[in-house]
Amino acid sequence: MSIIGHFRREGDGFTGRIAALGLDATLRLTPAHRVSAKGPDFIALVGDATEVGAAWKAGDTSGALLNIKLDDPTWAEPVNARLMAAEDGVFPLTWIRRSDPLEKAAAPPPSD
Repeated sequence: MSIIGHFRREGDGFTGRIAALGLDATLRLTPAHRVSAKGPDFIALVGDATEVGAAWKAGDTSGALLNIKLDDPTWAEPVNARLMAAEDGVFPLTWIRRSDPLEKAAAPPPSD
């Protein structure tokens, strides 16, 4: 996992900066108005109103606060990340590489 950003609590959401090779943006995670049980807990915004993704409260023991999916029309695929818990109030955002089950299924079986 690579750290691609750092966030701080701001009111009832989070604000931080994401920086990677092709990405440099200030991002806000603001509470979402959930319309279903599977709906996101937060909406990811760049600027005042440009929605670029969503986040869900983590329900596992990984130490993550939020599981985040960011997307942009210029990207080949969405970015999956986790906002991790931290004691110092600066929450690291870690990028998670998607494992592609299709690639694994397409691999030839080992020869005996």
